[in-house]
Amino acid sequence: MTLIRERLQKLSVDVEAVTLVYDKGNLSRANQHLVDQAPFGYVASLVPTHHPQLLQIPLSEYQPLVSAPLGELPVLRLEREIWGKRRTVVLFISEPLRQGQIRGLMQHLKKAIRTLERWRTQLAKPRSGPRTPEAAERQIHALLAAQHLNKVLTVDYDPTRDGADRLHYQIDAAALAQLQNELYGKRILITDRSEWSDEQILLAYRGQSEVEEAFRQLKDDEHMALRPQYHWTDQKIHVHTFCCLLALLLGRVVEFQARQLNYTQGLSALLDLLGSVRLAMVLKPAGKHGGRPRCGWTLEHTAPDTMRLFRHLVPPQPPFVYT
Repeated sequence: MTLIRERLQKLSVDVEAVTLVYDKGNLSRANQHLVDQAPFGYVASLVPTHHPQLLQIPLSEYQPLVSAPLGELPVLRLEREIWGKRRTVVLFISEPLRQGQIRGLMQHLKKAIRTLERWRTQLAKPRSGPRTPEAAERQIHALLAAQHLNKVLTVDYDPTRDGADRLHYQIDAAALAQLQNELYGKRILITDRSEWSDEQILLAYRGQSEVEEAFRQLKDDEHMALRPQYHWTDQKIHVHTFCCLLALLLGRVVEFQARQLNYTQGLSALLDLLGSVRLAMVLKPAGKHGGRPRCGWTLEHTAPDTMRLFRHLVPPQPPFVYT
């Protein structure tokens, strides 16, 4: 925190106006204590399973937040004491996260049922199956190891029965519905920006994804990648990194201008699209016997939308060509 503060102060930035945004992967009691002592504000994401009392709040207490950049989100705002300090808490439902969690659970559920059916087929054979009830319990425990799977799938092994009847399983439809409708998709944010609106807090948190996207862009193998670096001294590595960041900045300027024409894809896709616009050398007869042919440069025909984008981004001047 000290290094960040000193760096910002050298840049003449008002540190009290800075808001740190970090995800649950960087959040711990010790890290949060450091942030609480720093002059920055913060918006952070909690690990939902570490705060079951917040997850148990029913969805009926959430209120819809209608926002142009956010769409429509169920949101609940409250205050709670977390890690020894009163904090503003914002809970919201992320539908993409919810759908992803449901898909993941259903995949684990289908896989477990296939395994159970194979087990039942094996038990139907003479002198087959676990040697002891404890071994069967260990096998069942390993089968239900996926998150929440043991809440929706009940498996019983009865050694007093014969054949496949020793194994019985059942899906708890009520528990499955409760997970899908009340638990999945819930995100928990904490902040000290209590004067901010729900929309401002959520937009600040989502801004983290833009920074992460910049790091992903710098790892793109074809555009602006920081690596590989064939350098051996710190000075040359600094120059290499500076050139890549400068290229990223210029690329973002081009991307911003493309957004004015409702271009929606990422920077790499934009560079690939612009790279498809080709320049051709055209040779024309001199018009008289023995004369030298005339040489000119012209753009090849391409898709109208691509050419429209190119014309918007490139000044209307004759093509400049290195020869």
